[in-house]
Amino acid sequence: MDLTRRFAIIVHGGAGNHPERSQKQVKAALKRACIRAADLLRDASATALDAVEAAIREMEDEECLNAGYGSNLTIDGKVECDAALMEGRGAFGSIGAVSGIKNPITAGRYVLENGRTTRLHPLGRVPPMLVNEIY
Repeated sequence: MDLTRRFAIIVHGGAGNHPERSQKQVKAALKRACIRAADLLRDASATALDAVEAAIREMEDEECLNAGYGSNLTIDGKVECDAALMEGRGAFGSIGAVSGIKNPITAGRYVLENGRTTRLHPLGRVPPMLVNEIY
């Protein structure tokens, strides 16, 4: 192992309380997210942003977590998700209250990487870097 490439990965399972009966499932999901990020960070070509997105995608795919697939429903019975990413150089991107996106964090990353262009305006871009609805 290359000890010059040291890192720490910290995740949490979303807002709210998890029922006692699901604690084992929640801990396993969080562990999978950490392992996914660590696997990427061991690869010299992956960035910290790649690892963050991968860990969050892993959590968004879990029914037991309040993110993506496991999100709490709105009063109208719909899933609406928010997601945001920021990197050390000050770039950031986010989406808010969107439905129908399997992995909202990937949409947030798209905004981070492409949000400074005018072509996002038709998607509902709200300066500085927030997409608030995708039609």
